[in-house]
Amino acid sequence: MNYSDSARITSVLKNCGFSPVETIDEADIIIFDTCSVRQKSEDKVTWKLKEIPTSKKVWITGCMIQHTMRNNKISEKKNIPEQLRVWNFAWSVTTKEPKILWITSDEINELRKWEPDIVGINHAFNPLFHSLSQKWPNIELFFRIDDTGFLPLMLKRLGYEVSYDKELTNEYSTIIPEGINSSMNNHNKTAYIPISSWCNQFCAYCIVPFARWLEKWFPVDQIVREAKIHLANWVKEISLLWQIVNKHPDFITIIKELLKLDGLEWLRYTSPYPTYYSDELLKLHESEEKLCPHIHIPFQSWSDAVLKKMFRGYSAQQCYDFIDKIRGLKRPISITTDIILWFPWETDEDFNETLKLTEYGRFDMIYMGIYSNRPWTFADKKYPDDIPYKVKHERWKKLNDVLYRISEENNKAEVWNIRKVMINEKWNKWERYWVTDNMKQIVIRWDNNFVLWDMADVKIDKWVVFKLEWSIVK
Repeated sequence: MNYSDSARITSVLKNCGFSPVETIDEADIIIFDTCSVRQKSEDKVTWKLKEIPTSKKVWITGCMIQHTMRNNKISEKKNIPEQLRVWNFAWSVTTKEPKILWITSDEINELRKWEPDIVGINHAFNPLFHSLSQKWPNIELFFRIDDTGFLPLMLKRLGYEVSYDKELTNEYSTIIPEGINSSMNNHNKTAYIPISSWCNQFCAYCIVPFARWLEKWFPVDQIVREAKIHLANWVKEISLLWQIVNKHPDFITIIKELLKLDGLEWLRYTSPYPTYYSDELLKLHESEEKLCPHIHIPFQSWSDAVLKKMFRGYSAQQCYDFIDKIRGLKRPISITTDIILWFPWETDEDFNETLKLTEYGRFDMIYMGIYSNRPWTFADKKYPDDIPYKVKHERWKKLNDVLYRISEENNKAEVWNIRKVMINEKWNKWERYWVTDNMKQIVIRWDNNFVLWDMADVKIDKWVVFKLEWSIVK
């Protein structure tokens, strides 16, 4: 999701006369598009700020600065307007010519009535701006990601000369990063398209609703239109995004419409939610070659007691049933998942339930997230982080050992299979990383007949844990 957000920021700034560069050394401005899923994500930003030369300007956006936006903390007066006592992201900016409120607490104190055309940045946006800019005076701009379309106005307020030839928009989702690489790697043949925004689920541990607000679904024609623009720019793979991507009421229609488009080779989506899967969607995985044979489903735990504390809304038995449905398809599907380790009050019996389903699910990868208290969440307020470090380490090792063995067994079964792959990264002079249609990483000897972003069929003749190797180009 952050890659998609960053591509939209890049698109607006390019139309303002800015040019993206590859390294910090080349840059005049460094932009942090932040995450808050775990505290470690926020800590990385402050660590990285220490490495940025003070001669370079810094801008910060994203979740890290959107869950701490209570503006009354910076005002000396108690009678500040009601709209500045709530989170900025709850505002509904309805104009395309908003007022940019930003620089000092005096501006906030002088505001006396409700003005629905305000976009707050910097001090007016977040008291965190004050504390961070005291340490790093080169921090120039805080802005919320939803206001990306108003960057030209923000830049003018900051004193930049801006020539912007696009229409200003108050709808973040309508910014289409045409010709902008939205991929996590150097290749530009994958486009990440958001189909909705934010989340209403309020899982006990999750900060997303508090950082990005409640969900909004984007129209089908807008999503298809963006896909066509990317495909016209030689994109081959589209990945549909959002927090609960398959909750979109027209998700099946979106999938079917995109599969009709010329030029599309692969279609993926992430992250879905177990209870919003339909049999029709699973059947499409079985019958549609372009819909990749991979499902990432974030189960998080397989203990009923833990799932209930997490407010996940499904049982362990439903997880087993869902895996059975996938394994029952005529087309083999790779399954990956997320697990939160060390959730408060997780007992040995709870953890053993997770081990059991790991064996049953035969997952190709498990992304293990260490539980991290996040502010505003129910878990942060009600659940103590009560698991000793020694127990945490033992459980992590047990789960990792099981995953390691299953990955070996799954990858060994891939030998002699024919897989479609895409080159997506250089490794060294002689080898390249490719990714298979079922989302496995594969290392292949370089063939000068191929370049980055090419797709090819390969015959797998070697495996290691978490990778396939030494494939023969067919």
